[in-house]
Amino acid sequence: MRIPILILTFLLSSIGFAQDNINPKELIGFGCYAGGTSSDVVNDFTFDLHDNKYKKVIKKLNSKNPAERYLAVIVAERLAELNKYELTETDKGLIKKAYESNDLVSVCSGCTYFDQIELKKLLSKEKENFMWTYAEFWLEEYIKK
Repeated sequence: MRIPILILTFLLSSIGFAQDNINPKELIGFGCYAGGTSSDVVNDFTFDLHDNKYKKVIKKLNSKNPAERYLAVIVAERLAELNKYELTETDKGLIKKAYESNDLVSVCSGCTYFDQIELKKLLSKEKENFMWTYAEFWLEEYIKK
């Protein structure tokens, strides 16, 4: 009986340690923790999009926070695609720079998945990138055609 208790204790404590390297102010998550809530960065962008504050969002292409840069890139691209915002050459340069960035972005999904992913990998729109699937649903909901 002692061994199963020790194993269970170890597993539960390792889940807690998985969040140690995560900075909540630089966290991208569309459904985190047991309640499935969005991260603070996602919430901030959601409010700005709801209020059509596109310029405020685009300014974050130059943010030091990689989570903000990630969301700024995907929002800027979607707005340009829908002809809701015209990107400047500076904006396009910052987007290109983000696609080449090795900066780590903290991500979460559910109550147990927390990780750090390079910005350039997070921006890939491949099926293997499950965060892109979440981002796509979020964009569809908050940027209307």
